[in-house]
Amino acid sequence: MVLRSLIVRSSAIAFFSSSLKSKTPLTLACQNSCSWPLRTFSSVRRKVLVNGKVVDKAGTPVSEKSIVEIKSEIPKYVCRAGYKLEAAIEQLGIDVVDKVALDSGLSTGGFTDCLLQHGAAFVYGIDVGYGQVADKIRHDERVCVIERTNLRYLTGLPQEVDLVTLDLSFISILLVMPAVVKVMKEESTLVTLVKPQFEAHRSQVLQKIIKGVEGFGFRSKGWLESPLKGAEGNAEFLVCFQRIFKDAATA
Repeated sequence: MVLRSLIVRSSAIAFFSSSLKSKTPLTLACQNSCSWPLRTFSSVRRKVLVNGKVVDKAGTPVSEKSIVEIKSEIPKYVCRAGYKLEAAIEQLGIDVVDKVALDSGLSTGGFTDCLLQHGAAFVYGIDVGYGQVADKIRHDERVCVIERTNLRYLTGLPQEVDLVTLDLSFISILLVMPAVVKVMKEESTLVTLVKPQFEAHRSQVLQKIIKGVEGFGFRSKGWLESPLKGAEGNAEFLVCFQRIFKDAATA
């Protein structure tokens, strides 16, 4: 059996082929011949062809004479969140290069992945959960993963950060701000994802967050609607804040 994997990353195309033993389950054939992680087979379902026909059952036995093809696009980021932050970085002119960042609400690591790809020097990734972080992020030397930690009760970090990103689903942004301020440099930036679906009125929620964060010594640099909807199909927003110098705030 010959397995061909067609992997598309932007305009780059790479081919892989290998002979496999007879009667190999399709999912293992993909994994063994192309190093395709078994857990991601569902992501390429309907994109796997055996002898030119789509086969979407992972356990389908394939013979050594079969030709198996995988046609799939490799995502730029480990999850959708990366594309949301990318839009804010590009449209709001956020400087990430060589910055030390704190990413709270790490989850799979989409924000952190985006920060690193845009030039961040180091990222502290904090999440209340455990075991969700993508291996790519967890094993990156530029990332310190801090799990089972509620940002609200964070007492400090090994160093102050230039940039903070927040993607918090089950805790109010304003409740964590005292802890956020403690770990930020005087000249620093905050980017937060606002999810009005957790409260009644979108415009009111957005303005409440903006005014509330400004009350902690920040100035809003602008906001935009996320290019991707939330998990339930609701609109989300990204807001960028610049921390105000103490001298400037008292002037």
